[in-house]
Amino acid sequence: MFDKEKMWRFPGNNYLQEQGIDTPDMETFAQDPIASLARESCQNSIDARIEGQTARIEFKTFDIMRDEIPGVDRIEKEIDSCLDYRKNNIKLYNTLYNMKNNINNTIIHCIRVSDFNTVGLKGINNLDDSPFYLLTRGTGISDKNGAKGGSKGIGKFASFVASSFNAVFYSTLNMDGEKGYIGICKLCSTRMEGTDEKTQGTGYFGLDNKNMPILEDFNLDKSYKRETTGTDIYILGFRKNNNWKKELITKILDSFMCAIYYEDLEIVVDDLKINKNNLGDIVENEDYILKRSYNNIKSQYILLTDPSVFKNTLEIEDYGKVDILLKGFSKDESDLATNECVMIRYPYMKIKTLSRISNVPCSAMCIIGDNNLNSLLRDIENPQHTNWEVNRIDDDDMKSELRHILKTLNDSIINYVYDKLSTSEIKETDVEGASEYLPGIEDSNIGTGEADVIVEKPKIVKKVKNKVKDKIGTKPDDEGNSLIPGLGDHEDDGEGSPIPSGNNNSSGGDTHDSNDETGYKNDDSDKEIMTLAQLSGMQYRLFVPDKRLGKLVISFESLYNEDNCELDLKYLDDSNTRYSINIVGCKINEIPVDIVDGKLKNIKLEEGKKYKIEIDTDLRELYTFEVKMYANR
Repeated sequence: MFDKEKMWRFPGNNYLQEQGIDTPDMETFAQDPIASLARESCQNSIDARIEGQTARIEFKTFDIMRDEIPGVDRIEKEIDSCLDYRKNNIKLYNTLYNMKNNINNTIIHCIRVSDFNTVGLKGINNLDDSPFYLLTRGTGISDKNGAKGGSKGIGKFASFVASSFNAVFYSTLNMDGEKGYIGICKLCSTRMEGTDEKTQGTGYFGLDNKNMPILEDFNLDKSYKRETTGTDIYILGFRKNNNWKKELITKILDSFMCAIYYEDLEIVVDDLKINKNNLGDIVENEDYILKRSYNNIKSQYILLTDPSVFKNTLEIEDYGKVDILLKGFSKDESDLATNECVMIRYPYMKIKTLSRISNVPCSAMCIIGDNNLNSLLRDIENPQHTNWEVNRIDDDDMKSELRHILKTLNDSIINYVYDKLSTSEIKETDVEGASEYLPGIEDSNIGTGEADVIVEKPKIVKKVKNKVKDKIGTKPDDEGNSLIPGLGDHEDDGEGSPIPSGNNNSSGGDTHDSNDETGYKNDDSDKEIMTLAQLSGMQYRLFVPDKRLGKLVISFESLYNEDNCELDLKYLDDSNTRYSINIVGCKINEIPVDIVDGKLKNIKLEEGKKYKIEIDTDLRELYTFEVKMYANR
């Protein structure tokens, strides 16, 4: 006959497997308990949100007297048994000893995590696969599907990790009017009293030997009473520190900025409320956000609110659409740039970031909606929902397909970023002369946890801006400015002096002969000799989409009308020595360009027109580059 008393029970393992405390499920969240609690709680509440309403989550700390915890002496007794059984395991013994000290405190610190405008947990008294049953009895299984945030069935362990003695109470009121609660404590296997059988390590506070939930209201926080549907989680012995609020808020803002902005989520941390209406004030207040994450959070907010943000929808083959938000920053604003793309999966939860998306200061966001792509990516997420890992799929064909999908998604983002920024009206962050940027590296291993690392950093060269002179000089001034290179001095009248003597070192050519048409005009000749004049004042933006392909992209807007220009491109080594680049192919606005002696020739410019130059080279390293445009006059 079953014992109907409300009490803690630690069932036997039927002489089967014993369990320790540091199980893989617990270790998954042990590294950062506060952040894990924030992320998993918000994700679960958004998944349970009543359609059309904003899920509200409260994180409320409170203190209770030790003897107010139901069955607290029974938990302590079980900890004592574990201590005796594991006394030869120093690490486990120390963990258990700390638990005993925490549960013996006169006052126990707790936190209540409650959600509202949610459906609550169905099937409270159901021993099959109801949401309540899977939450309280399941491991690695979940009833979630479609585009819901969680699907691994282990996020619940984040609550236990946040408890100093691994004890949690769940209480719910669902849409069917059912209410009930149950307590769970995760310790380790120990001897069962009066027998040689060992316990399973997990104890339940409930009714009878089936550990059934108690169909009553439950409340440890005397200042609170649930009156609407939703779920309450009471974490006993909350592992709070002096910075816990800041850690919690930081993780929520970083992970669920979109959900808050789109009014799917509202947060209350003790007395601080965070919603769309005050989101800007919260983001601007650095007292609420950890310094290491402030830039990422501010960047996300800018992407969602700044009217100058570029927005586009990209089609990823037959799998669905993604929305791209992109913001380029000027030199004065470059400290706000992350040069990353935040990857958001519906229901508006950040999964990961795509790094090094551009060499121009920018930030981006990719939002994957409720579609086939979303479902595919959810299936290969790690338990923490912080990465997509293709190797989680056993089927080789499907694995190959997923790699292809991820690469397509990655390439689409990278291509959109540099295509858009290369033709944007963003104030130039560089001055004319030497443009140096780190390249955006193609993350071909996205989803595998691997990425290319750049170790070669170009040396920054002091840049000199060419100024327009009132008159043309033949030699550079002290600042190195001149529209026409010096041609040397004439020797004898009428003899056609060489201009200048020596080699053309920049291109490796021979000394110019005085009769060449590239010299000066001879008094006895009717030929008009053209000279090269550098076109000053234009600003060039140089991209290196992938150093492994040797591809460069230069964009600029012309300030001149010229019919016969040439572009000279050099790279600089660490000693600032200039070298010619072997250009193997080039297009300007998709039209092929003549290449002569390493220079781009016969370029026609129109004032006010934007140009995009795509250059293929044999370079496979990172360098500082110098870009100059000349006109034949």
